[in-house]
Amino acid sequence: MKVLIVFAHPESKSFNAALKNTAVSTLTETGHEVKVSDLYEIGWNFHVDRTNFTELKDNDYFKPQSEQPLGKYIQKIKDEQAKVTWCDMIIFQFPMYWYSMPSILKSWVDIVFSAGFAYGGEYGYFEKAGFAGKKALICTTTGGPEFFYTEKGRSGNYKRILYPIIYGMFVFTGMESYEPQVFFGPAHGTDESRKEMLKKYSEFLKDIDNQKFIPFNKSDKFEGQMMTLKENEKTNIEIIGDEK
Repeated sequence: MKVLIVFAHPESKSFNAALKNTAVSTLTETGHEVKVSDLYEIGWNFHVDRTNFTELKDNDYFKPQSEQPLGKYIQKIKDEQAKVTWCDMIIFQFPMYWYSMPSILKSWVDIVFSAGFAYGGEYGYFEKAGFAGKKALICTTTGGPEFFYTEKGRSGNYKRILYPIIYGMFVFTGMESYEPQVFFGPAHGTDESRKEMLKKYSEFLKDIDNQKFIPFNKSDKFEGQMMTLKENEKTNIEIIGDEK
């Protein structure tokens, strides 16, 4: 399997970097090909604007959804899209900021997962989107302890917190998502506890071919022009929120 790791942490000696390095070594040792997009290292500093493109269809009124399908991107953006095309699986490696991903990774998604490439245009949405057949995984760290991120914890179920990424970015573009790998409060742990976290992640990746996807509803669970969920079906929020 070809795996792209999109790494979003500014410190090469961080625990997030250790998780990234663990993924690279484990996946490589088990026969997978790995590429890494280190967003800080490559100087990713883009927003959705005119500078994304070498030329525009309409210079007077900038509408991203009209320009993106034409694919006239600057080379740095083309390079990132080429990596996505190459891979069978994407891993987002990041520290949780404000119950979400860092802005540098969000801007990467905004630009790279573009209209006409990830969805829309000749593609559809969800199972028919541009990344259909690919797999995805979140690996993230938190500042707080694990009980904060449970159903009755102050922050709520961590999988529901990550739902906008898992469903809105992965599933919407056609990918299937593994259960997120979340490591709680590593900065407050011991060297031994952090080693155990790295070991746990390595063991998960060694068995990646047998790991299960989150069983989100497919299109056949919805009906009507407005694609309303059929009676007696669990909502996707309920599915992702189910405690193990």
